[in-house]
Amino acid sequence: MTRSGVKKKVVAAVAMVGAMSMVLAGCGGDGKGETDANGKPVVSVLVQTSQQQDTSIMTDLTKFLEAQCDCSIKWTQVDDTQWAQQKSATLSSGQPDDLSIRAYHPSDAQKYPYFEDLSQDLDKLPNVKAFLEQQPDAKGMVTTPDGKMYTLPRYFGKEYKASGQHLFINKTWLDKLGLAVPTTWDELFNVMEAFKTQDPNGNGQADEIPYAMRNIGTSEIGWWSPFLFLNSTGIATQFNNSPSRFGQYVENGKMKNFLVSDQYRQVLEFLHTMIEKGYSPKDSLTQESSKYYSSLLGTDNGKTATVGLAITNTTDAFGVGTDVAAQYEAIPWPASEKGVTAVADFSQDAGAFEDYGVAMSSSVKNKDAALKIIDAMYSEEGSILARYGNDEYVTKSGDHTYDIAEKYFNQDANAKLPYLADRFAGWISDDWTINGETGAEKLKKTDEVYADQLKAVGDNYLPITIVPSDEDSTTISNNVANILSAALTQNAKWMQDGGLDDASWDAYVKNITPLGIDQNNELYQKWYDEALKK
Repeated sequence: MTRSGVKKKVVAAVAMVGAMSMVLAGCGGDGKGETDANGKPVVSVLVQTSQQQDTSIMTDLTKFLEAQCDCSIKWTQVDDTQWAQQKSATLSSGQPDDLSIRAYHPSDAQKYPYFEDLSQDLDKLPNVKAFLEQQPDAKGMVTTPDGKMYTLPRYFGKEYKASGQHLFINKTWLDKLGLAVPTTWDELFNVMEAFKTQDPNGNGQADEIPYAMRNIGTSEIGWWSPFLFLNSTGIATQFNNSPSRFGQYVENGKMKNFLVSDQYRQVLEFLHTMIEKGYSPKDSLTQESSKYYSSLLGTDNGKTATVGLAITNTTDAFGVGTDVAAQYEAIPWPASEKGVTAVADFSQDAGAFEDYGVAMSSSVKNKDAALKIIDAMYSEEGSILARYGNDEYVTKSGDHTYDIAEKYFNQDANAKLPYLADRFAGWISDDWTINGETGAEKLKKTDEVYADQLKAVGDNYLPITIVPSDEDSTTISNNVANILSAALTQNAKWMQDGGLDDASWDAYVKNITPLGIDQNNELYQKWYDEALKK
């Protein structure tokens, strides 16, 4: 083990001891917490947001939740980029907020004992019970082998059973230059060169970005990652939310890690070419996510496109109803080379479910109030308010029937939203009717482009109900931290600067395999086999 690995183990051990003290001190503490000027209990609620959500203007949602709990809510919001930096420190401090929305996965709660086992509180959570009874997969994805439930999932509804990881190309540019949709990497490179040199947007400026590559971190591989080009090699990703984010994949029933695979090396070399040839900006790997999002919108108030290729969910990422957005189409993943069967991201189930809806601190003082907030979030009114907003954005037109206003989908990229949207904790029941849900319609229509590639995945995918034991989850988590930190740091250097050859690749594989690659494969294999029995 490296010295840094030893250090991480020691820090984790110290944090664990501190955590146990806090848990013991916090048990049974209801009624002794902070109160407001009116003597009502105060509950702190953290929510991880995008740049658009603004809890300070979510007055309707706040009023509803506070009425249900007879308490005051103290909101804290942290955007995605900040949370990626703060999450580890928050966990190490042992002081999570009373409630945390879209902040902690079950694996986080299994590693750090700061969170309530909500399976013991279900009698006080009737709306949550109804959700889990209707959607057993939701329950399965957050329930540990010994029956604990440290986080509650969210469910976007049956219409969202689609992957959000799609490859888009500027079809207008292709047509203008007389080019066909690329089906291999070689063909794609030819398209990239044309996009770079032939002024496809026609403004006379060399402002085209042939491929807008999103940045990469060192803690997980996630949404719209450039590593989605693994699908071109025949390895199906599941980057919405699964062990795929840590390198895991399954091939013919056997658990493997793509971080040490020949296919992954191919992807690294492919991405280096994108940067080396100037098809992707030099700062792609380190740029703020906001810069990536902004680049997709083009210039001239959505009239001039500047991006040729990008990975996102739907055309809305390029602007809603703009001239730029109309230029893009989703395309199948081009094969790494002729003869290779490309596949597609297999996150369809995870597209509808996420395992980190809400978690509750085991040290919460005003526990009854916190539980009432959770159950109110999972009520019909609470879920609709948090997901879609007030009657400016959604109206109730019948029993369990709602109409979404066009305004909901026509928000400017910089607009501040008075609802949590996809960051909500709650569920959209299969028994409810949501009219005008164009987001889901676009997502499903986009997913249809990948029908043949999804069929080619066969049984080589990870079920969403893989949940290791607490002990195994902690081992996996510790290994993942070491593996990804070492692997992704080196991978970024190769992508940026090149230098990947047989000797350096062999040394890389030799160095990261002992960090837990084989052990994680073994542990995930055990829980993959168990998931298949559920």
